[in-house]
Amino acid sequence: MSHDTPRKKPVSFSQKLFDEMMEDLMLGTPLHDICSGAQRPTLRSFYRWLQKHPALLPRYRRARELSADSLESTILSHIRAMPEKADAATVNFHKLRFDMLRWIMARRAPKRYGDRQTMEHAGHDGGPVHTIQRLIIDPAAPGTTPPDTSPQ
Repeated sequence: MSHDTPRKKPVSFSQKLFDEMMEDLMLGTPLHDICSGAQRPTLRSFYRWLQKHPALLPRYRRARELSADSLESTILSHIRAMPEKADAATVNFHKLRFDMLRWIMARRAPKRYGDRQTMEHAGHDGGPVHTIQRLIIDPAAPGTTPPDTSPQ
């Protein structure tokens, strides 16, 4: 696969660089943008870092989760910046932007921003659930007395 963009100079892993990148990620900067900066690894190199150093994964996951909070702030800023009187195109633009940010937030922090799902247990035709219980006694088991079968 050929790329028109020039190859970046390889960047070696350093904890300081990784920490800076995680701060940017927590502030809502997309990983693609973070990795496109000067003196930053390519996305491929970054993912290789994560494979090579599994101890980094929890920090990366936490940074992505916290970035959802930053997106929440972005949404609130967009709401404040929206004009009080807007035409349909402007409203649709802001609605689309909101929906996209909300979708990203739900993927980054599903427990907090994901759609709530409820489960209901219902019986036939939405009625109550009926249960059948059976008690089987093994007559040969110790501590059980067989039923009296002698004629009376």
